[in-house]
Amino acid sequence: MYSMVQAGSMGLPFIAVRGLLASDILTYRPDFLVRDNPFNPGEPVVLARPIRPDVAVFHALQADRWGNAITPGKRDDLMLARAARLSVVTAEEVVDRTLTVVDAGYNTFLPAIDVDVVAHAPFGAHPCGCGPLYPRDDAHCRHYIEAAKDE
Repeated sequence: MYSMVQAGSMGLPFIAVRGLLASDILTYRPDFLVRDNPFNPGEPVVLARPIRPDVAVFHALQADRWGNAITPGKRDDLMLARAARLSVVTAEEVVDRTLTVVDAGYNTFLPAIDVDVVAHAPFGAHPCGCGPLYPRDDAHCRHYIEAAKDE
């Protein structure tokens, strides 16, 4: 799946994945095709379609009004934003100055070119945590799990 999102972020029509050959996933996924490697005939590879989500939603520590955003941690948010047709960022704080990759430090920088919408949403990751700003609310999560057991 990671490779398929990566292919979507690069605008590729498909991606070749070698590791799926040894699994039973080909039995359940008729959309995966096994073809010869064009650079090494006789060697099979799996061809998979790219994943292009309609919408990707991220919660940021900060964003600016132009769409630059900083999401907590080093993750693959940028790749997913580029794969999605529409990227939405909710942010703990919207600042008036332009954010840059330098502002991100050890976090992930999403440039405005990959973000379509920014919305101010303080405490918007709750009950999950938001990097250094607040931890996960375990009591709330337990309450939700209990409440979700029936209609």
